[in-house]
This record gives sequence, structure tokens and C-alpha cells, in this order.
Amino acid sequence: MQQAAAEKRIARALSLAVQKPTIAKGPSAPFTELHTVLRELFPLVFSKGVWETVDGRALLGCLPGHGNGQPLLFLSHMDVFPIRTPDQWSVGPFSGEIKDGYVYGRGAVDMKGHLIALLTAAETLLSQGYRPKGNIWFAFSCDEEIRGGSMQRMCRILESRHVKPAFVLDEGGSVTMLPTLCEKPTAMVGIAEKGRMRFTLTADGDKSTEALLHAGDRLLRMYFSPRICPVTSQMLTALSGEMTGFQRFCASHPGYYQNQFLRKLEHTVYGRAISRTQVKVSALSGDALRGQEAAITFQCSVLPGEETAQLLQRIERVTGDPRLLVTVDVMDEPSLVSPTSGSAWDALSTAIHVHFPGTPIAPYLLTGASDARRMEPLCPYIYRFSPFILPPDELSREHGIDERISIENLLRGTAFFKQMLMA
Repeated sequence: MQQAAAEKRIARALSLAVQKPTIAKGPSAPFTELHTVLRELFPLVFSKGVWETVDGRALLGCLPGHGNGQPLLFLSHMDVFPIRTPDQWSVGPFSGEIKDGYVYGRGAVDMKGHLIALLTAAETLLSQGYRPKGNIWFAFSCDEEIRGGSMQRMCRILESRHVKPAFVLDEGGSVTMLPTLCEKPTAMVGIAEKGRMRFTLTADGDKSTEALLHAGDRLLRMYFSPRICPVTSQMLTALSGEMTGFQRFCASHPGYYQNQFLRKLEHTVYGRAISRTQVKVSALSGDALRGQEAAITFQCSVLPGEETAQLLQRIERVTGDPRLLVTVDVMDEPSLVSPTSGSAWDALSTAIHVHFPGTPIAPYLLTGASDARRMEPLCPYIYRFSPFILPPDELSREHGIDERISIENLLRGTAFFKQMLMA
């Protein structure tokens, strides 16, 4: 009976959260409505905590500690990825439909499921009389999907209040499988992120459109030498115990057998992403025939050990044409690398072993972007992990069609967060 009640509560909570279409570039009303929903679902978290709104949409909260324990900081984001093809969904993208043991809807995985499991854990602990020794901070941004600045502003607020958390925990990895490297489910914990750069190449007038297309082609043909960076070397060493034969030996010594693994990594999208800097087209715009400037927008991901400034210089050399203009609107260096030792790592790995028994743990390089790097001024112990089992077919729904998360995952995630909140 208790299990059934818990399943019903958390499924309903996520369903209500998903029903608010909190798209970063959309109207503010859904964010305000989501704030109201969260306050109603988690009355103890909001009544016992001190909460404030940042940028009109983001939430920063603190559960006061009753001792001298070090603060903890948990991140999430409330905005969701836009719906590109709503007609291809089997359910309404913002219906929050509950069926067959899953909650469906945009944001179920990324990352309202994470948010609801975290708040459910905090509410449960408070209802049981738990009093944290140190302050527990929550920072929920409103524009992560568009690389907005709300998390950065919350970092500045915490910095001004001299908050020095024992660790920062955000989304990133999960328990999943890496094709060609490890077929056993592994807890992938992000300890670093690639750098990001977004720029637009614009043609000056209809006569320069051809030059724009040629420059775009040259940019996409730029060669970046593949290599195994230190974070990927750590990942391979951690995964070696799950491999066999010569591959296991090579993974245990990635520095000596780099070429063998680079060839293997070339066979998967993720493998290519963690072994080289990449430049890809993200948007085309304009119509020269209608008097509109033609433009191509590019997304770049920069491997740790390289710099975005150097990449920009190379881009400007490749596009060296006075009729073309390069405009940069995002330029983030690769993140710092968090340690895989110490009390913070031990607390995280212990919680993973308890709630995902027998699951190996591997640090890895996040090829996308998260809010976590915004907290680097506060703490070096920044980890990116959502406590869910997400096989590749489930991960493919994130940002895609029929995004969903199982109620079993939500309950397991709640138990995991309860342990981390007491760390």
C-alpha cells in the first residue's frame, strides 16, 4: 500500500510539473505557474526554506542548517527543450500523461524528473523531522537550454554570501551503456565539460552568398586531430574492469594504446565527440532574393586542453573574406576537471553503490553543456549525474519524441537524493 501511494504521489507530481510548458524563450506565465505547483506539492521544503526568485523565473532556495556542517548545493533547471514535431508524439507533449509505468512529456527526463525526485526526497526527510547540519542550497535555473545567465547570476549571489559547498550536484550522466566500450550498465558521472562556442557567419549582400557557402564548406572540412584527453583516459581506466582480453589491457594503459582506442571511438557519435573538437551547422537563415542577409550559424564543442580563442582565430583565417562577418554570441572555455577522490566523490560513489548495487562507476566528459560549470567559482567538486537507469533507447527520447521516465526511476532517484541530502 505504501509503495503504491508513493508511486502515485511522485507520478502525479511530475505530471503536474510537465503540464507547465516552461520553454526558455516562451512566456513567463508557465514558470510562475510551475513555482506555484512546486510550493503546493512540497509545502515543507518551501515553508521551512528561504526562497527567492532570480531573473523573474529562476528559483534559489536554502534549507537552513542547525549545526556547523558544510553547505551542499543541488542544481536543476526548469526550462525545457522546444517541441519541434508535436504531431509525431503519441501523447500530448505537455499532457504529463501517466501510462504503463511511465510519465510522458517534454522535460520528463531533462530535467523535471530530476527536479521532482530531488524535492520529493527533501520533503520526505523534513516530514520525518530531519534537520540538516549545514545549509542545503537549491538553484533552479530557467534558461539552461539556451545557455542563459540565470545560473551564473545565482552563483554570484551565493558568492556574495560566501557560500562554499562541499559539492555541487547537477544533471549530466546516468546509468547507461556505452556502445563499443562497455555493454554493462555503468554509472557515468560527468566530471568535466567540453568548451562551447556559437557563432554566425553572415554575407554582406546577395553577391557574397556564394562566398558564404564556400566559407561554410571550408569550416565544416576543418580537420581536428583526435586525442584522448585526461578525462577520457580516466573513463577508459574505470571501464577496463568490465572489458576482456586485449581490450581490457589497452584500457588499463590508455596512454600507451591511444591509437587503438581512437579507432574504436571513431565508430560512435559519442566516441567522436569525446576525442576531438567539432564544428557543426546549427541553423541557416536569410533570403538574398528578398533582401535578407544570408547567414549560417555554427555550434562548436572544444576538447579540454584547447582554447576557444585559438579556435576563433582559426575560423577567422578560414573565412578570411571582407564580405563575410563572424559574430560570436557564446564562448565558454572547457570546464575545470573535478577530482575523483575525496569526501565529496566518496559520498556520491557510495550513494550510487547503495542504490545501483553492482553497477560500476566511470567518470566521463560531458559533450553537451550544463549549468554546473557556472558554479566553478564556489567549489571544485562539481559532479553531473542524474540517478536514473536510462538505456540508449530511453536516452534517445530526450529532446525527442515521446520523452518519458519510469516511475521506478523516480522512486529510485528519490531514495538516492535522500542519501545525498544527508551527506
